Amino acid sequence: MNLSISLVPYGQISYVVPSLIKYFEKSEGWTKGRSGVDDIVRFVLTGQMQLWVVFDPADSNIYGYVVTEIKQYPKSKIFVIQYCAMESQHMRYVSDTMHETADRFARDMGCNGVEFFGRPGWEPHVKKHGYTAKSVVFEKYFNEVPK
Repeated sequence: MNLSISLVPYGQISYVVPSLIKYFEKSEGWTKGRSGVDDIVRFVLTGQMQLWVVFDPADSNIYGYVVTEIKQYPKSKIFVIQYCAMESQHMRYVSDTMHETADRFARDMGCNGVEFFGRPGWEPHVKKHGYTAKSVVFEKYFNEVPK
């Protein structure tokens, strides 16, 4: 299997979103109540973030998505991978292409780098692309996580 990733043109977002809801729901679970499906959809529909689709060019089947944001810090502009989910075990089919595409897009947009927070399982996929762990996010919740 050879998967690809493509930026969804703004005018096509509303056509693609229904196919991605199950992946948005996966991401919602990982956010621990910080954001939900409606928030992710709003981010891409308002243009605050960019929607990318992971698909098989041979048959156009969709296998996942990535949502990114160009974040302007006081002294640096960074390409941030905010959300990502796909079919289980399919990252291996798109990892190289995904990182090459992210790097190229970030450079084209004048960004100084790429950043993201991810679960520990991402490490094997990102280490080979030059990422290093600079911090770890520890979480503690006082009550049940809101849905």
